[in-house]
Amino acid sequence: MLRTVIIQLWNRRRSSLSIILELFCVCCLMWYITDYLFVYACNCSIPSCRDTNHAWQVNLSVYPSDYSGFRAEENTPEACLANFERILRVLRDHPDVETTGVCDDMSIPGSGSYFGQGFVQPDDTTNTVWGQMISISPLADFFRVFGYTRDGGRTPVSMHDFDWSNPGAVVISRSAERALFPGGENAVGRELGRGSWRERVVGVVDDIKRFDFLRPQHAFYRPQKITGEQLMNPSGNVAVFVRSRANISDSRFSENFMKEMSDALQIGNFYLEDIVACSSVEARITHMFGYTNEVRVRICLMVFFLLNILLCVLGTFWYRVNIRRSETGLRKAMGASKRSVRSHFFLEGLCLLAVAALLAMIVEAQFVKAGLIETLGKSENDLPGYLPDRTALRFLITNAITTVTLALVILGAIWIPAQKAASVPPVDALRDE
Repeated sequence: MLRTVIIQLWNRRRSSLSIILELFCVCCLMWYITDYLFVYACNCSIPSCRDTNHAWQVNLSVYPSDYSGFRAEENTPEACLANFERILRVLRDHPDVETTGVCDDMSIPGSGSYFGQGFVQPDDTTNTVWGQMISISPLADFFRVFGYTRDGGRTPVSMHDFDWSNPGAVVISRSAERALFPGGENAVGRELGRGSWRERVVGVVDDIKRFDFLRPQHAFYRPQKITGEQLMNPSGNVAVFVRSRANISDSRFSENFMKEMSDALQIGNFYLEDIVACSSVEARITHMFGYTNEVRVRICLMVFFLLNILLCVLGTFWYRVNIRRSETGLRKAMGASKRSVRSHFFLEGLCLLAVAALLAMIVEAQFVKAGLIETLGKSENDLPGYLPDRTALRFLITNAITTVTLALVILGAIWIPAQKAASVPPVDALRDE
């Protein structure tokens, strides 16, 4: 049957050429979108040791000096620091709060903020490893609030697991350890250089991702000393977090927390403004950066292209069936079954797709060779053996996905005219001839 189909397509090569050209264009466009979504999905599948679920940012404000409730005696560095530590104790004692955390506003998880810093080994100053510097306060347990882990996610991490007494203490991510010590050495206890400053690694935690669709990034965690002068500033860069207990729903926690803590957190000149779910902040920032819309646009374009092919193939084969009624009737009169007639038309469609896909792969290979295909997050961290970085395998997989998807659409489009052709009685078809 395949040989017969190829001969018939060659004899009708002029009418088949338009379908091949359209399939060729759609193959190229579909592959480009499929490649992007494939890398996106691969990045999303990489686990992150940070979890923003059940984590809340507690927004505190300071009364202005012209407010009637402002207390001048509480507006000193010492009083502000003491009141802030009291606020942390009140938060920690709330029955629905599991733990609290503090960091600077450039280190808020999921906020999109990024403060880069480069580190080197004192013995090898040529290898500078850049990553995000995350400043966290030992006054609370930032790691527990966001569910940090180590040992590949097997061990939960707490701030108390590390010795922060050294002013140069720093905790690094696993990817940063691999980059700074490529020989597989243990980084704990080793010194790192940052300009003229020397810091000592006191621990290693698993990797985090700036956004879920990106690859893990290098990260460095240093202790941040909270000062009274910093807290006196209404626009101070201190962010406070709590983690609600898993058995409490987010809606219930948010409602009860605001009712119960509005008065309890009016300490000194501080007051509770509101609380925000960190997961919602992460979703909003992702949308703000445009990646959510970009994925939606690409999916809509893919659906449009598939619908276009569906209608094109449906119309073309409907026409082919009508002008080949006598051929179909003759084949049925000679004993061909309905299934054989349908298979003949299905095979025609797949042969047209095979030619178009082969031509498309030749053109796509030139785009790959020229480096015009985007690889999300590649600059952040090159993971050893990561599938999207294995260009040849990635190229074959994404083309296979594209071809199979188009094949299913084409078979679905051919089904109606093929079923019609298979159902025509041979006597009626031959009478038309």
